[in-house]
Amino acid sequence: MRNVKKINRENLKSISGGAINSCFENCPAGPYGPGEPRSCADYYALPECCKGRVLVSFECFGPY
Repeated sequence: MRNVKKINRENLKSISGGAINSCFENCPAGPYGPGEPRSCADYYALPECCKGRVLVSFECFGPY
């Protein structure tokens, strides 16, 4: 039997988005993108924990 290293709680919460409940920011509703009510620049200005909670157009990410 292998020895398995225990994972601390902070690392465990970050697996598969488990830490999303630790976001206490006021996340404004989307959608974000060209032709939408909010721009891509507004999306990039959001706190990291809010970015996974809003709708955003694929056009806000990288060249195609």
